[in-house]
Amino acid sequence: MIGKKYFGLLAILPLLLLVVSPNLIGETNATDEKDPETECRGEMVLFHRTTGNDFVCLSIETAENWEKLGLGEMVGEPIIEKTVEEPTEENMMDDEMTVEAAEEPMQETTSGYTYTQDFIPRKTLEIDLERTAIFITDPQNDFISEGGAAWGLVGEQVVADKVVEHQVQLREAAKAVGIPVFYSPHTYTEMDYANWTSLNGIDTMMFAIDMFHEGTWGHEFHPDMLPDDNTVVMNPHKGLSNFWTGDAALQLRQYGVQTIIMAGMSANLCVESHLRDAVENGFDVIVIADATAGAGAHSKKAALINYEFIAHEITTTDDIIMRLHEAAN
Repeated sequence: MIGKKYFGLLAILPLLLLVVSPNLIGETNATDEKDPETECRGEMVLFHRTTGNDFVCLSIETAENWEKLGLGEMVGEPIIEKTVEEPTEENMMDDEMTVEAAEEPMQETTSGYTYTQDFIPRKTLEIDLERTAIFITDPQNDFISEGGAAWGLVGEQVVADKVVEHQVQLREAAKAVGIPVFYSPHTYTEMDYANWTSLNGIDTMMFAIDMFHEGTWGHEFHPDMLPDDNTVVMNPHKGLSNFWTGDAALQLRQYGVQTIIMAGMSANLCVESHLRDAVENGFDVIVIADATAGAGAHSKKAALINYEFIAHEITTTDDIIMRLHEAAN
């Protein structure tokens, strides 16, 4: 969807550093001349974009990611410029801090969830089944099925955290204790693809890989997450939150829901956006940490930190299912 007339959109691609992953987009530098012989500056490589049939200078890491997404291929080899700095007391201290940071282990998210805030008291909500529902964002093939448009970005984490398995368990538990399940799917129509002109960073990426395109396999629900007679499929959202471009608030209030148990994809985008808007609309939100994933470990870690500030509670699939059954008994 990115043609020759839309080079201006390249200016917003660095936003994905904030909303997708710091390793996904990286540094870009559009070439003035659409020439395969163009030489890029140091530590960058020329990249042929098949989506626009043009050339752009990218960092090596970005080019590799774009190749994985099928957006084109690298042309030639990068020229790496090396500079030698005289050691100073300041940069020696920086090096020591870098080593210490590297030695610090990253938070484990695959075998459980660890609350990290030492200045915000951790809460545990009481479950009232009469006013509680499961809420799952984007349980669609493009996110959680191998071969989906975003699988190359999120697949490893989806598998490691058993995201699909946990979402299925949440659905089954909801049905067992008699509470509804709400789906907030993501959809772009053929007209959207043909006519949208103001694309933010993540929109640009999704349009480039034909994500959530209505009528495609990727737009369909994951085969293990097909709606049943206990599922309320809300109007699809176009942006990151159904509370703005769908009917989430209306549907939840009509069903008498006050507490939302939230899961889905992706962690730092639609899940976090739904969380923020749900809280702003007066709902109590419990986020299930091991039933979501993002584009890389950094996005998931960032999301978990924000959940701790915004949500009423963050917990795991096993814990919430146990509490649902306790509430039913």
